[in-house]
Amino acid sequence: MNALAAAAWELPAPLALGDATITFAPITPAAKSLIQAAMRRLSPESSRRRFFTVRRQLSERELARFTELDGWDRFAIGALAHARGAPVEGIGVARFARLADRGDVAEAAVVVVDAWQGRGIGKLLLRALARAAFARGIVRLRGVVLPDNQPMLGLLSRHAPGLARADARDLVDVEVRLDGAGEDAS
Repeated sequence: MNALAAAAWELPAPLALGDATITFAPITPAAKSLIQAAMRRLSPESSRRRFFTVRRQLSERELARFTELDGWDRFAIGALAHARGAPVEGIGVARFARLADRGDVAEAAVVVVDAWQGRGIGKLLLRALARAAFARGIVRLRGVVLPDNQPMLGLLSRHAPGLARADARDLVDVEVRLDGAGEDAS
């Protein structure tokens, strides 16, 4: 990872929600078990919206792809819930993967476990991801969203000014241009 880029952005500050504290950290291979447990806590609908099919677990190969990241071209941030008397839970992930043919554009995705949706975690993950991407020379984040994924489309429309979307029958292509402060997704 480029040291200048690493210094150019910050993770969100810890957030108190009810009896839990939410923290944010870059994803590493140590997160595999947290991610696998979070997959089991996704509702079938949230799983379908994120993976375009219902998934209850990831293969070892998928876990490696989602956690063994170089921090520059492939990067992810996780949200963790620390509740008194309970084990730490992985509750959300935002990730990007730089496109090989367009070095300033990355494919992005965000998912938050159902019990934690609608509480601002997706917005914080999206904002941090945008800043981290911009610090690494990425000026556009893009993705594909199911047309009925109103939670994600709403998150993007509220927190990604200048969102460009191309609606097709089965998918919505979205693209967000990041500004100099990485603030577009805030």
